[in-house]
Amino acid sequence: MLRKSHSQAILLVRSLGDITRGLAATKKPTKKRENVKPPKAPTKESELPVDESLNPGYLTRTLVFSGSNYRVWAAALEKHPELRTVKRKDLQNAFNALKSLNYSVDDIVTKPMIMYYNASTLSNRHSVLLECGLQEISIPTLFKYVTVINRPINILKSYRYIPYDLNVSRKLAASFTDVELPKHLHESVDEIIPLKTLRQTLLNEYLSRRLQMSDEDLAKMWRVYGRVRHKSFQSVQDTIELLTKELNFPDERLRKNIFLLHADADNVRRILQEIPTIDDMDIKQIGFRRPKILMSSCDSLKQTLEHVRAFGIRENAIMRCLEVLTLGPDTVLERLRDLNEIEEFQVLGTNPRILRLVHYQNKARLRLDYLNQLKVRCASLHILSCGSEAFAKFARDGSDRTKGRDIIFYLSNLMFKDQQLLRDLLSRHPNWCHIPLLQVKQCLEYLLSKKFSIDDIFHNIHLLVYPIKRIEEKLFLLQSSDYFEELQLPNVSDVNALSNSQILTLILYLIESEFHFTGDGIWTEQHSHHVENFNNLLPDFPESLNKVYKYGVKPAEKTVMQHV
Repeated sequence: MLRKSHSQAILLVRSLGDITRGLAATKKPTKKRENVKPPKAPTKESELPVDESLNPGYLTRTLVFSGSNYRVWAAALEKHPELRTVKRKDLQNAFNALKSLNYSVDDIVTKPMIMYYNASTLSNRHSVLLECGLQEISIPTLFKYVTVINRPINILKSYRYIPYDLNVSRKLAASFTDVELPKHLHESVDEIIPLKTLRQTLLNEYLSRRLQMSDEDLAKMWRVYGRVRHKSFQSVQDTIELLTKELNFPDERLRKNIFLLHADADNVRRILQEIPTIDDMDIKQIGFRRPKILMSSCDSLKQTLEHVRAFGIRENAIMRCLEVLTLGPDTVLERLRDLNEIEEFQVLGTNPRILRLVHYQNKARLRLDYLNQLKVRCASLHILSCGSEAFAKFARDGSDRTKGRDIIFYLSNLMFKDQQLLRDLLSRHPNWCHIPLLQVKQCLEYLLSKKFSIDDIFHNIHLLVYPIKRIEEKLFLLQSSDYFEELQLPNVSDVNALSNSQILTLILYLIESEFHFTGDGIWTEQHSHHVENFNNLLPDFPESLNKVYKYGVKPAEKTVMQHV
C-alpha cells in the first residue's frame, strides 16, 4: 500500500488550520445546510411492447378481404399453432408484402404458414423466382421456394413451372446490367443442373468482375454468408450500386464486408433519409465505420434510438459504442432496464461509455459475478467490457484498483466540474483508485442526506473515498459537547460555530489522525489487508480459460467443477 504520510499530514493540518484562522476574527452563525441531491442515473423507462399472441378475432379484423372470416382463421391456427408465436407487427408486414404481390386472403389461407416468413424474405424470394422464369407463382410455390430452387431446371420445365423454350441462364444473366457476363455461361448450359447451382455460377462470375473477388474470396463468402445465394440478382446489383456510389464504399471494403450483399437497398435508402445524422455525424459516415448497422431495419434503428433517449442517454454515448445499433430494439430496451437492477451498473448510468454495458451485458454480468467471488470490488466499466486477454490479466494480477476514470466521469457530471481538476484533487490521496465507484456514490448520497451541499463536499472531496461508518461515527461524536471541548479548537465553543465545509474538513482530519495521516483510513476492517495479500487469495486460474472461453473467465464454481 502506498504511504505518503508527510504530504497527507500537511494537507489535513493546513485544512484544520483554515478552520481556526477563519474563526479567530469572528464567530460565524450557523449556516443553513442546503438539501441538494445529485442528479440520479437515468431511470426513465420505456415499457416493453406487449405483443399478444395471434387469435382468430385479430386475424379476421386485420386481414380484411374476401374469405377472411373467423372460422377460416380458427382452423388455420388450430392446424398451425406455431403461427401464434409470430409478432403482430411482423404478421402485418408479411401480409402487406403478400398483398403488394397481388395475393388475396383466399390465396394465403391455402398455406397460412407463409406468413411465418418476414416481409423482406417473401418479397425477395418472389423476385428470385421471377428472375428464374417462373410465370405463375402461387402461394404454395412461394412457400416451397427452397424445394423449387434446389430442383434441376429440366424437372421444373417438365412440371411447367418454367416455360419449356425459355433459356433460363440467358434470362438470369440479363439481370445484371452493369457487367456483361461471358456468353459461354448462358448459351450452352446443361439443364440437368439445379437452379441454385446455375445462379451461384452466374453470381460468382458477376462478383469476380464487379468487385474483383478472387476464388478464395468467393469460397469464403459461400462458406460464411451462404444466405447471399437467396438474394435476387437485381437486389445484389442495386445494393452494390448504392454502397459504392452513395456511401463511397471502395471495392476492397465491400469485399471485406461482403455480408452487405444481403442488405436491403430500399431499407438502406430509408435509413439515409429518415436518420440523416446521429450526434451531428452523417449517417453515411457511421454506416461506413460500422457497416453491420446497415443490416438493421430502419424501423428497428429508430426504435433503438428512442429507447436510448428515453433513458436519458445522450447521442454522443451511441458514438462511443455504435455496435449497440446492431442489437434488436427489444434487446436494447430489456438491457437498459436491467442496468437499474444491478447497483454496479446503475452507478455508471451517466458514464459516456455506458452503452458498452448494454452491448456486452451478458459478458459483463459473468465477469462481475466472477470478481465478486474473488472479493474484487473495483470492477471498472472498461474491465467489465474489455477483451478476454485484458480481463484475464486483470484477474491474474489481483490488483484491486482502477484508473479512476469512472469516478471522475461520475463526479464531473454530478458536480459540474472539470475532469482534470477533479483528478488533480483526488490524486492527492494515495489510495483513491482502490475505492469502487459504488462506494463513492453511496458516501456522496449519505452526505447529501445529512444536508451537506455539493459545494461543501467538493471542497472536501477526499472524504468520498472513506467508509460511511467512519464518517457517521465522527459526525455523531461532534454532536457531543464533551467530545467537542476535548478538541480545544480556538474560538470555537460548539459544532454550530463551524460551517458545513469546516465540519467535513474536521471529520477528515479526525479520521486520518487515527491512522497517522497515511491515507489508510479509507479501509474498512474487512478490507484493511485486502490489497497487500490479494495475490495469495486468488484461486487457480486455468490457462485454457484465457482464449477458449469468450468471456475471458468463467465463474468460480464452474471452474472448480472442472478440476474435480
